[in-house]
Amino acid sequence: SNGTSMKIKNLFFNVPARRNFLKSERIETKHIIEQFKRIALSNPDISCSLFINNDKYLQLDSSNLRQRIVNLIGNKSNQKLVPIEEKTNLVEISGFVGKPEFAKKTRGEQYFFVNGRFIKNYNLHHAVTKAYTNLIAENYHPSYFINLKIDPSKIDVNIHPTKTEIQFEDEKEIYAILRSSIKRSLGKYNIAPTLDFNIESAFNMPLANSSSIIKEPQIKVDTNYNPFE
Repeated sequence: SNGTSMKIKNLFFNVPARRNFLKSERIETKHIIEQFKRIALSNPDISCSLFINNDKYLQLDSSNLRQRIVNLIGNKSNQKLVPIEEKTNLVEISGFVGKPEFAKKTRGEQYFFVNGRFIKNYNLHHAVTKAYTNLIAENYHPSYFINLKIDPSKIDVNIHPTKTEIQFEDEKEIYAILRSSIKRSLGKYNIAPTLDFNIESAFNMPLANSSSIIKEPQIKVDTNYNPFE
């Protein structure tokens, strides 16, 4: 009833040579924090705490996904988020993507979850970036926190030892659905450029007065002009 606690001690007791492959303490701590974020984002309804060297680093109360993102990324991230939602017979998509103006040069804050588990998938990532075509500069990366719910029989989780990479049975269809749902959300919240023929001022051209005389425009040409002189 109090949740789950995990303690790891003497990790390299039986394989001390593995210790030599560890990076610096700062980098390894960064990996641990990233792993914690993946678990916290995939389970926003569960309270999570992270202690580093007996000091409380993060304390996350039970919340919805948007609040969990804000608690992890920062208070200013709330204004950067655009909700997406799509429900089809093949896949259900929900979550948030970042506004184009907040795209970054470095990758990060990019999370896919399938049936509640963190995954990596190049094609899905490509679908997201294609949805931002002409909205962000080249070599910039948008943030996204996207959940996909799909029939487990339609995916293969046994293509990578860490189970972070999976294969979809209908990957092309999911690619198209994901890209179109993001583009629609960006347009819905007036982020993607749109053209409204009802209000576009460029089309408010005055009508000609039937009593006015239309004259043919006269073109004056200086025949003595020589640009090479």
